[in-house]
Amino acid sequence: MRTLVGSICLVLGACGSTGGSGGGSEDGSSSGSSGSSEAGASTAGSSTEGGVTTGGATTAEPTTADTTDGAGDSDGSSSEDSGPPAAGCDVELPLAPGDYERTLDFDGVERRYYLHVSPTAESSAPLIVNMHGFLSNPTMQSQWSQMIDAADPRGIVVAHPEGLNNSWNAGACCGNSSAGGVDDVGFIRAVVADIASAACVDPQRIYATGLSNGGFMSNRLACEASDLFAAVAPVVGSLQIPLDTCTPERPMPVFAFNGVQDPLVPIAAANATIDRWVEIDGCDPEPIVEELDGGSCRRWTDCDGDGDVRMCTLDPMGHCWPGRTPEMCYSFIGPYSDTVDATERMLDFFAEHTLP
Repeated sequence: MRTLVGSICLVLGACGSTGGSGGGSEDGSSSGSSGSSEAGASTAGSSTEGGVTTGGATTAEPTTADTTDGAGDSDGSSSEDSGPPAAGCDVELPLAPGDYERTLDFDGVERRYYLHVSPTAESSAPLIVNMHGFLSNPTMQSQWSQMIDAADPRGIVVAHPEGLNNSWNAGACCGNSSAGGVDDVGFIRAVVADIASAACVDPQRIYATGLSNGGFMSNRLACEASDLFAAVAPVVGSLQIPLDTCTPERPMPVFAFNGVQDPLVPIAAANATIDRWVEIDGCDPEPIVEELDGGSCRRWTDCDGDGDVRMCTLDPMGHCWPGRTPEMCYSFIGPYSDTVDATERMLDFFAEHTLP
């Protein structure tokens, strides 16, 4: 029943509602870790420097990580305050493999995220930031995408951040975060900086994805944090800022997944978003088309620099994460599709791209 309720909440007003929170994150509560080790977790030590407070919880022996200066000062930080983490791994006591709940103070508000350190992660591992939908949460997003299961064999570190009021300010959407002008680009930068202070991640292999409102946020990060993210892969998302205001510093690799029968994110909006990315990346406007039984995947080539634009348009599919957890795709948000496994496809895509 909890899963059903969470999924219902995910889609109510998912494209621009400015209603109440519908969730419990305003008081800092959380439904649990993004991994499977939340029961019996022990609490790691915490430290406070420069307005950033961090902590952790894991079934492995916890460690205390230093905080990163400038990642989110309590006197108010902006999206530009936190740049990419320094190259290499200078973490004295890196987090052991396991699942951690970590908190930091950003813009005077306690924010949290959940971190999974893969048991196969090497000394400089890729990092994926996986963002939930409107009125959803990190646990639900982990279940929808099954990202940890797919990322573990590849040695990828996965973070599931939590939006204020269970929402992200991706522009016009969603909820109180959008209405209140929450600096979620700055918060995600702070999350990445905090992870880099505690785990050995490769600053040239940092990626973003998300579902619905999280997909909107992935698009916004591609526009406004192209110095930090090597590539993004939004799922059932679109740009929620004016298209002509998306001006990344470089051609940005983007792989989108959308459903033709999505009742919440019209396919026309998704196509307009991908057309903008083709324009930004300077790609040949005629894509290479992979016809599928249940849709098609297009790839635009001959792009400028590291530009690479792809889109899988699935039909029939609604507002779902394709290729995973069909039991979480209910009829009122459109049909499920297993034509492609979005999780595996995006991991292959990410592996092709590093930050220039």
